Amino acid sequence: MKRDLASLNAHFGPMYRVWLLCVLMLGSMVMVLSSTSINVALPAIMDEFVMGRPMAQWLATGFLAAMTAGLLLAAWAQTKLGARLTVHISIGLFVICSVLALLATEGWQLIVLRTLQGACAGIIQPLATVLIFRVYAAGGRGKAMGVYGLGLMIAPTIGPTVGGYLIDHFGWMSAFWLPLPVCLVLLVAGHWLLPDERQVNAKRLDILSFVMLTTAIFAGLGAISEAQRYAWGDWRVGRLVLLTLICSVVFFVRTLQSKKPILSLRLWRLAPFRRASWVALALGLGLYGSTYLIPLFLQTIKGYSAGDAGILLLPAGVFLGLASFASGWLCDRIAIVWLLGFGLFLFAFSSVWYGIWGATSGFLWLCIIAGLGRMGLGLIMPALSTASLDSLTVDELPYGAGAVTFVRQLGGAFGINLLTVFLEWQHQSLGGDFAAETIAFERTFILLGVAFLLALWPAWRLRKFPKPLKTGH
Repeated sequence: MKRDLASLNAHFGPMYRVWLLCVLMLGSMVMVLSSTSINVALPAIMDEFVMGRPMAQWLATGFLAAMTAGLLLAAWAQTKLGARLTVHISIGLFVICSVLALLATEGWQLIVLRTLQGACAGIIQPLATVLIFRVYAAGGRGKAMGVYGLGLMIAPTIGPTVGGYLIDHFGWMSAFWLPLPVCLVLLVAGHWLLPDERQVNAKRLDILSFVMLTTAIFAGLGAISEAQRYAWGDWRVGRLVLLTLICSVVFFVRTLQSKKPILSLRLWRLAPFRRASWVALALGLGLYGSTYLIPLFLQTIKGYSAGDAGILLLPAGVFLGLASFASGWLCDRIAIVWLLGFGLFLFAFSSVWYGIWGATSGFLWLCIIAGLGRMGLGLIMPALSTASLDSLTVDELPYGAGAVTFVRQLGGAFGINLLTVFLEWQHQSLGGDFAAETIAFERTFILLGVAFLLALWPAWRLRKFPKPLKTGH
């Protein structure tokens, strides 16, 4: 049997696209689950390996940074290897890293393994969006994106909830073996349902551009991290800043001259794509920044256990899932700008509320307000996917999906890094005691809310209704 998308659709019948959607959602969920479940384990890992917050945040930041870099390989891997082999290799390496993490004896070993896992996650994620757009080309794309967003957005909440319970009972290592059963299911299901279409004349990977951009991302994150320990004028920070600038310039010059770049900068010639990218940047900051901050705040300031912190976020997952599904359904019926605007406002309100009243509030109110924030994120995701991709041609879809996801993950990686820097700076400047730490968390939440309010402007300027998908050139 041929394994291209049309042949698989004919072989499995009308239910094929539903089954494929489930596999794609499962794959994305396990990647996001792994990226967020680690957050409730951070206090336990910090105690186990005797590391401070600046180093511990690399368990989250390193994953997201590598995930961001991995996105650059997604389009090449899909055309060169095919969807099925790409998923098998990525999930296989992900499983190996999870097993090796259980044997780690040093904190840096965990960070390296998490970084490799992030690269695997980055290669897989854009694949799902492209296949959904292709298999639902005849209609129902908005609803399908809503269902997909349901899994993609609920995973950050399920991760801390399940992870928190397991960490309380089995220790920090459970955060690494938690995704393994789902990975095995995905490998089996993907073997039968994923297409194996390859292009014989697929473009060669621009290794230099990939190395330059990846180095720029990690050097930039390293510079911000090192600035917590040394002054910005210190040579140890300065060399990282210089390396970031040099690699960035080389990447941009080479990319603009390339006919087939790994990251198509020409996509940003379209105003809707540019504006959607600003919203994607804010979404990454909010999605990963809040999932990093809230469990840390609940355990450090409120004194909750990892399990209690996870349970508090569980109802928020219900709000998020319902909002994501509703947003996908509404994308086909109302102006996308309203979904984006209301979602951004809800999350901003939730963050500012945590900053003003979070430290003095009880469990129930913390749970409700976190749910409102997650509802805002749920409204944004499907609407953003539609707004960013519907102005592209079929040929541009794989690169557009990778680019907008790249921007979102970049927002998450640098967001966690910058929020940690701001939190530590406020903590130390206010005296370094518990009262100072409480105020530092409050101000960090407010800063996060303000960032989302600023994203309302580019969201408002997006066109109000999507256009039909164009054909390729």
